[in-house]
Amino acid sequence: MGGIREWLWFVKNIILTIIYAVVSLPLYHIVAELSVKLSTPHILFTPIDWIIPFIGYFSIFYVFVFYPYILFTFGYFAFVKPEKFNKYYVALMLIYAISYIIYLVFPVMMIRPKPEELPKDFFSQVMAKYYESDPPYNCFPSLHAATSTLTAYWLSREEKTKKYKWLWWSIAVMVMISTLFVRQHVIADEIAGFLVAYFCSYFADRKIKEGKPFEKYFIPRVIFTIVLAGLVTIFIISGYIP
Repeated sequence: MGGIREWLWFVKNIILTIIYAVVSLPLYHIVAELSVKLSTPHILFTPIDWIIPFIGYFSIFYVFVFYPYILFTFGYFAFVKPEKFNKYYVALMLIYAISYIIYLVFPVMMIRPKPEELPKDFFSQVMAKYYESDPPYNCFPSLHAATSTLTAYWLSREEKTKKYKWLWWSIAVMVMISTLFVRQHVIADEIAGFLVAYFCSYFADRKIKEGKPFEKYFIPRVIFTIVLAGLVTIFIISGYIP
């Protein structure tokens, strides 16, 4: 009976992982295309946003830190600490649901440099490739800010990782700052992303029941998580290498 439970758990989390991939990738672009067809995009620039310069080195946090930070944490809760996964996953899906609804009813446009106008150094050209694949919509709230906040929130509450709370929140803050300097978002986007993620995490943490602790096959689960998250990270980041 125990073996059946483990396999059902594993299959369920694999299916939820696939759903997350669909929601965060193809559906993201579909929403972006629909949003600009439904309404004229707004611009939320403040005087401070207008003077923030483009600094290509911030792509280190925006691309090379952000994706492993998010994906390895997802894998950790999905396959290493699955008793916490339902809470984490509900918060994650709520973030996307709220964000996509806002994108459709209140689309916001980012004004950024053209890819060909960016400096020719490696990190700036990473953003040039990013610009080519990511339209300047789906801005408010920032999903980089939201998912980084989500990650910091849950890692800071996990028994084995909460002693590094300062690190998780430092990474989240640096990712949020990086979105401003790679000209992907404005300040309002970051504030909204943080608030949406914190609300969703707080709600799920208190309303969703935690599962029973899962102790079997710990080493295989860790190896599976590292391999899966590593391959997906490499796949995504490689698409932005100039």
